[in-house]
Amino acid sequence: MVVAIVVALSALQVSMAGSPKRETPGEMRSIVAQAICLGEAYPNSQIASDGAAVVAVYQGMLGATVSVQDLDAVRRLAKEAKPAAPTPVGNRNLAIARCVLFAQQSDVSRLLGARPGKD
Repeated sequence: MVVAIVVALSALQVSMAGSPKRETPGEMRSIVAQAICLGEAYPNSQIASDGAAVVAVYQGMLGATVSVQDLDAVRRLAKEAKPAAPTPVGNRNLAIARCVLFAQQSDVSRLLGARPGKD
């Protein structure tokens, strides 16, 4: 559900004229990274299932710029990031915020096909 909300908010941006626009490759990469990260934060859940579907759709849209190996590398980085780890103070889960920040990391963007000066 959360992944669906994040994706819906990212995907349904509206222009000033009020018509929906297509996501840019950079936005698609961010959506994929967030979906992977949220799947890691909430394994064996509807969020993880939704995230896998989102990744499949956007991987197809990104085409040959994102390989299965690239996605596996992003999954490893997400696992290492431990997005659902409790905070040191207050023992809180800030996975959603952590996953938004995860998607902005340059190494994650590069693995998902970003090219400096092109996006």
